[in-house]
Amino acid sequence: MGLEASTLANISLGTQAAGVGASAMGAYNNSKAEKYALDYQAKVAANNAQLAQWRASDAITRGQTDTARQQLKTRQLKGSQRASLAARGVDLGEGSALNILSDTDYLGAIDANQITDTAAREAWAYQQEASDYASNSEVLRNRAKSVSPGSAAFSTLLTGAGSVASSWYKFKYGLPGDDGKKEEKR
Repeated sequence: MGLEASTLANISLGTQAAGVGASAMGAYNNSKAEKYALDYQAKVAANNAQLAQWRASDAITRGQTDTARQQLKTRQLKGSQRASLAARGVDLGEGSALNILSDTDYLGAIDANQITDTAAREAWAYQQEASDYASNSEVLRNRAKSVSPGSAAFSTLLTGAGSVASSWYKFKYGLPGDDGKKEEKR
């Protein structure tokens, strides 16, 4: 009790068509998952950009606070120096006493400027990081927009339909040069 060749061919074509349909659904779902993943990565990059901007602002604020603290220390040191020198009866307006106080002002200004410069460089690095994250987010967002689950499924269907049609044609009309005889090998 065997099945006819035409029945087997129809079963084969049906199975092949079902496989094409399953492949199309798989392509659709894979493409949809890729789109969601790219959207998610874009959102993460945008969040990271915002965090880096906040770090940049924090670096500037900390730099301003630390600069003010350094300037206060310099004024306190200069006040202590003035009190100590005055207690010894040294004239603060000339000679070594004036040089000491001038050097204190100069070195205090250098320290304050160094703190400000360090904070500015730290903020700049965070701003660059934020810019990189923002650019990456935009690239990912554009890539997500370009992903089309429907197109992926349709493309898979077209490719698969061609294969099914080719199989049907071979079944219906036979292979070119196929007259039911096997060729002899020479």
